[in-house]
Amino acid sequence: MQFLSLGTQYALTALIALSLEGKGKAVSASKLAEPLNSPGTYLSQMLSKLIAPGIIGSRRGINGGVFLARDPSQISLFDIATAIEGDDFFKTCFLGISGCGDIEPCPFHEEWGKKRGNVEHWLKTTMLSEIAEDTSSVLSKGHFRFERTKKS
Repeated sequence: MQFLSLGTQYALTALIALSLEGKGKAVSASKLAEPLNSPGTYLSQMLSKLIAPGIIGSRRGINGGVFLARDPSQISLFDIATAIEGDDFFKTCFLGISGCGDIEPCPFHEEWGKKRGNVEHWLKTTMLSEIAEDTSSVLSKGHFRFERTKKS
């Protein structure tokens, strides 16, 4: 089971790279996409979802691109994931049963509620700065290069 969509993975990795660039430095989405092996237009779409919640800003022009709008220590993984994915993960049944709830629970309902709360807490308390610090050497070595399958 994959917790984060590929789009969120691309965006998170791009945000790690942005956090290493320094405050206010704008970088084009195509430059961010290249070492990730991500389609630039797709990464741009994912990054655009981060503007309204104030995670990134953008500017046009010769030195344009996207930049972190807040300090990385003020951006949680929860902020990033929910800006792109929404918060359905924290509200829905583990099995995807639409009628699942406290009145008619599925077999996983009670335990999933506890685990889901743990995941939510971890995402809210883990900041981009921590992840960037832990992965900066890995990122610089190109280990975040995603494999894309070719369409036939």
